[in-house]
Formats: sequence, C-alpha cells, structure tokens
Amino acid sequence: MSSDISLPGYNQPRVHFTNDSSSVKYDLSMKQAIQGIPDQLRCISIPRIFNEKYQNVNSCKRFFTDGSRINGSTGFGVFKENSTAFRKLQEPCSVYVAELAAINFALGMISNMPADHFFIFSDSLSSIEALRSMKPVKHASYFLTKIREQMYALVERSYKITFVWVPSHCSIYGNEKADSLAKVGAQEGEIYDRRISHDEFFHLVRQSSLQSWQHDWRDGQLGRWLHSIIPNVSLRAWHYGLDVGRDFIRVMSRLMSNHYSLGAHLHRINLALDKLCTKCGSGYDDIDHVVWQCPDNDASRALLLDT
Repeated sequence: MSSDISLPGYNQPRVHFTNDSSSVKYDLSMKQAIQGIPDQLRCISIPRIFNEKYQNVNSCKRFFTDGSRINGSTGFGVFKENSTAFRKLQEPCSVYVAELAAINFALGMISNMPADHFFIFSDSLSSIEALRSMKPVKHASYFLTKIREQMYALVERSYKITFVWVPSHCSIYGNEKADSLAKVGAQEGEIYDRRISHDEFFHLVRQSSLQSWQHDWRDGQLGRWLHSIIPNVSLRAWHYGLDVGRDFIRVMSRLMSNHYSLGAHLHRINLALDKLCTKCGSGYDDIDHVVWQCPDNDASRALLLDT
C-alpha cells in the first residue's frame, strides 16, 4: 500500500512513501523473527537475531530512539555511535509523544549529515505504524507533521530512511542506551521546544479525574461490596470484551452491586420485615445463602456443581 502526503508550505509534487519505496521503508520483521522465544531466553536470543539481521548496517548510520516517563516528567533519548542526545518535554506529555519527538530529533541529526541510507530503530510500534499509515493523530499531530516535513525534505535531497521496530528491554545495545538517555532526559534534560495539542490537556484532565474517582472509591463508605470485587475504577464497563448477552450482564451487575430481590437487600431498603430466607426460614437471605446453603435449592445446586 502507498500513502501520499501533501505538506503545507510546499508547492512540490507529492512524495509517495511506500513500504517498498527506495526512499522510505518501514521494517517490522523483528516481530516475526522473535515469535515463540521463551521469556527467559529473550535477552540472549533477540540481540543475536538483531545483530544477524542488521550486521551490514554501518554503525554510524544507526540511530536508536526512545521515550520515557519518570516521576511525572517525560523525556527522550537518541543514541548513535559517538553521538548522543537527550531532552525533556514540557508537560502534559505522553511516552508516545516522546517517542515521536525522539524520531523527529534523530531526523534532524541525519539532515546535518551527508546524504546516505540511515536506519532509525524504535521500540514504539505505535509510532512507526502512525508514520506508515499517514493518518492524523490528534494528540501527536505536531511531531507527526514535523517528521513528515523532514522526511519530505530528506527524500528531496536523495536521503534514504528505514524505520525499524525493535523489542524493548531485550539487551539490544543501542536500544538500551537510548532508554537510559531518555530517562536522563526526563529528569534533567534541556526543554525541547514543541507545540502542545489541546488533546493532551484533555488527557491530563481525564487522568486527574480518574485519580480523584479512584481516591473516592477507595476511601468511600458506599458500595463496599462492589469495591471488594472491583477495587479499581475504569472508563470501561466490567463486561468490556466479554462475549455475553444483556441478560447475563444485568444479572451479574445486580449481584456485584448487592442489589437484588432477596430478603437481605429488601430489608436493607425497608421493603421486607426481616432478613431470613422465605424458603427455609433460617438462613440469612442473601445470594451466598441461596446458591450454597439453602436446602430448598439442593437439586439445583447439584446441577450447578456438575457443570
């Protein structure tokens, strides 16, 4: 598939960036190459696979990029043999934006070198996919635009760029160095100038709201039964991703909230005189009693246990 980009400020023919283009390539082959490797062998096997695949790439043509967030601060690092860089990014900022900032910075370094074929290695699959798809991403539009502008200019000057995905934290030397630089950048790097998207502020508000909600949910007095089942708040419903029907969702929601038509709940809201089971007359009439204890349900309980 090919993707056209038309950049503002350029009255030039569109540049065609394709996976098979001689100018810009996107190499995700490491995904396939490392499939099935046990976790305990990843730090041994993956560097060997990486070195075999890219041994012919001159070290001075390799740029490793990474982003990091530490203690509320975000930064990025770029590593190349005999040349390193790290920067801090103004908040609010996500690691994803930092990954793109690192790629943008690496392209700037490349633009100051003689035209050649350069490789940018990143462990951010989402960043590489965003560049390859050329689709707009609201909260990262600034760096995506800057990267595409630089790509356009470099292609016009006969540069070749290959973006390569590499797995993180697998002892690939360049990636580990970039990761360390990104951490330094987040803590003590010089501020890297950028325009902050309003969507990033929305993310900050959403994150703050979630934290406040979590605090209230943890320390509140109501809903303690449900809290014992779902201690962490989420923007997604508890049944997200489950292939279940509405009846199942309705019943389970009532059970988890401890709101159902049994004596225990009805007495709590003054709709029943006592909490005793209306069938056996002795047990506390909650869901635990009905399912596991009430002798009136012995036959149904046996069927349940058999399944």
